[in-house]
Amino acid sequence: MPKYSIDALNPSGTRTWRLQSDGSWRKARFAEPLAGEDYTTKDSAEAKGWLAGHVEKDWRGRVTWEAAPDRGPFAPGEIGIHAIAHREGTARVPDREALKRVLAEAPSEGRRVVCLDMDGNFLLRDPEAEPVAGDPRLAAHGDSLSGPAYLGPEAAANDRYVNETYRNFLGAWYQHLRSGRVSLYAGEPIWDLDTASLMARIQDWRGAG
Repeated sequence: MPKYSIDALNPSGTRTWRLQSDGSWRKARFAEPLAGEDYTTKDSAEAKGWLAGHVEKDWRGRVTWEAAPDRGPFAPGEIGIHAIAHREGTARVPDREALKRVLAEAPSEGRRVVCLDMDGNFLLRDPEAEPVAGDPRLAAHGDSLSGPAYLGPEAAANDRYVNETYRNFLGAWYQHLRSGRVSLYAGEPIWDLDTASLMARIQDWRGAG
């Protein structure tokens, strides 16, 4: 499992601060590699707790965080809080047949989101019960879907749909590995590469922490 750090990004995306082990914040590049006193945790629930907060910068440039349990990680016009995943070594290639099984077993009634967890496993989420935005337990997620064309045995039997969905998730997984960003959107292609090329890039990828 990766280590998580916590980055705060201003609304224009031009300034980033990283949480330190003593609770202070240092200036950083967004999603940069870990440095000396950066806060880290391997516990995704602990990382998620930092996202339910509010970050402010005062007139002296000092950055502070306070708990805000009802606030999401991204609020329009405010500093956003992001969990960043840092990995070492290699990563698995997500399995197409596993995606097909998840689709086949999915209920076609109600809405579900196909997701990829931090180990590269496919799963389903109920978006009402478990929102996917910014969730550090997820590497990627698709759209909120319903109906037999997208969920259930009929969807799983549609090779074109399965292949397209799989390719999109491979691209999101590769982007996650490269960037450290979590819960990336996989509802459309991120990379203009075919499935074989994406698989090869994932197999060649090496994380440095």
